[in-house]
Amino acid sequence: MAVSPGPPARRAAWEAYTIVAGRLLTALQDPAAGPATLNVRLGVAASHIMRSASLWPEHGPMLVSAVHAAVRLLRADARDDLTELAGRIADRLYLLSAGPPRASTAPRNRAPW
Repeated sequence: MAVSPGPPARRAAWEAYTIVAGRLLTALQDPAAGPATLNVRLGVAASHIMRSASLWPEHGPMLVSAVHAAVRLLRADARDDLTELAGRIADRLYLLSAGPPRASTAPRNRAPW
């Protein structure tokens, strides 16, 4: 697994993203993956997110709530809803790993008026 450079919060978000997108979502999209496999994959993702949540003051509590909801969905065997939620968690983690938007410093090919 490649590690993203940058501050610890961004690295932790990238690691969590690769776990959710690369392992959990892959298992959810595989019809042959049973509840035991999904339980392990969700457990690994949840553990990483719970440990790292304090690094993301604004988004950490929301991600923790999403993890709790994901566990409830897994227990209810709501695979489609769990897949949707896992995708949204992955999206948020990816944005956190990218860091804040930066203003472009590239020269603009425009007239000054």
